[in-house]
Amino acid sequence: MLKVLHLLNYLGNGGTEVYIQSLAKKLHNKKCKFYIAYSEDGIGREMFQELGIELINLNMKSPFDVGAAKNLKKICKELSIDVIHTHFLRENYISILSNICGNTPKVINSRHMLFENSKSVILMNKIFTRKNDYIIAVSQSVKDQLISEGISEDKIRLIYTGIDLDEWNSQCTLSFRKEFNILDDELLITSVSRFSEEKGHDFFLDVIKDFEGYVKENNLSIGKYRFVLVGDGILLDSMKEKAFKLGIQDKIIFTGFRRDIKNILKSSDIFISHSKNEAFGISLLEAIAANLPVITTDSGGTKEIINNDFENGILVEFGNKKEMALNLLKLIEDDYLRNKMREKAYEIVKDRFTLDKTAERTYNLYEV
Repeated sequence: MLKVLHLLNYLGNGGTEVYIQSLAKKLHNKKCKFYIAYSEDGIGREMFQELGIELINLNMKSPFDVGAAKNLKKICKELSIDVIHTHFLRENYISILSNICGNTPKVINSRHMLFENSKSVILMNKIFTRKNDYIIAVSQSVKDQLISEGISEDKIRLIYTGIDLDEWNSQCTLSFRKEFNILDDELLITSVSRFSEEKGHDFFLDVIKDFEGYVKENNLSIGKYRFVLVGDGILLDSMKEKAFKLGIQDKIIFTGFRRDIKNILKSSDIFISHSKNEAFGISLLEAIAANLPVITTDSGGTKEIINNDFENGILVEFGNKKEMALNLLKLIEDDYLRNKMREKAYEIVKDRFTLDKTAERTYNLYEV
């Protein structure tokens, strides 16, 4: 059985941690044994402990922490690690330094992010990734960026992040509406994302304001509705303040961090992704698996899931408040369109973006 050490600076609850958790559900104690070495403890600890993954503390002060590299070599030797799987710049550099110090495991890096790097970072990535055995791009958009930054295409493997449809089809407690005193006939428009600048909450609150204004100005009868913004992060408090200043706070439920995402999505009616840039969009897959019609910004990897050719959702330009507000109204008013998009989106996910495919292709890289 292959032994795989995932390296994380922080045990958080974001997309990367969910990515590792998903792989573990398919591979851990089946085809391989997972370990996680981390520098800073966090709220993600519980999700890995539930899966029986051993957690090892490894202090990583910087991307060039030679001491951490030497300690990593020691850990790998003690555990007979076959593969180090890294997910961010710091951890990848330390793994490569450990390799230079004589550590023998294969080093694979998954690139989960899509943003413009500085010239210095691009240069260092070109140097360090020469030592990576493989680099997993979670979308074609990420792969294209890697190539544009001078990373050898021979090292890159496109492996989409998938979702377990069987798990999403299983029963769950639908208690969200009752918890927040939401009536059954009230339409819920939901988003799930970390409150950080690249996720576009600032833009989305402006969209909600414009949507509210358009409904009132045209005296439209679309029934009761509320927006549900799920997640936490450094911008959560400032976004609550903005909602209050815009006078839309009564239309929004800020849930904070939640683990019962299936409960929330299956209690909702429409899903919106409002990111400024998105490497792929696991939350889109989750919404589709929960049988929701979706609207998303054209923000990178999202267009590989939702696009006009598929007719499986609505893709809008980030920053175009009017376009998103009017498309939301269109989706609310057109039951046929909602059902059509739900069905087409689900078929696309079932065909292209399953967790079984992700796990199989990732394991094949471990094994090569």
